[in-house]
Amino acid sequence: MRATFQVAVAEALPFPDRRFDVVFSTLMLHHLPWKTRQQCAKEIERVLKVGGRVVAVDFGRTERRGLLAHVHRHGHVAIEDIVNLFVAAGLTATRTGPVGMNDLNFVVAEASDREALDGASGA
Repeated sequence: MRATFQVAVAEALPFPDRRFDVVFSTLMLHHLPWKTRQQCAKEIERVLKVGGRVVAVDFGRTERRGLLAHVHRHGHVAIEDIVNLFVAAGLTATRTGPVGMNDLNFVVAEASDREALDGASGA
């Protein structure tokens, strides 16, 4: 299977609804302002097929000391914030944890059948 790459902004993905089985976000969310992160999460939910997953890996919040703390002034995003972001966008967080390198953490979330859920709730 061939892979193709397309440059696009995270808050307005140029793909049809329910197109992808997996979305992978690595070391990107901490670069975005909160409102753009919210738009990005909504776009991820929109382009994922029912049962599709998003895997997000990013820098977490840690207390750094010494030379590394002085040199590494990179952004971060708390793992709980990523979970809350995805849940607010309509995804279900299924797994979280440390990657095992530096202060990297991951969140896996799944797209549900929103229409079926809306119908079941009487909406």
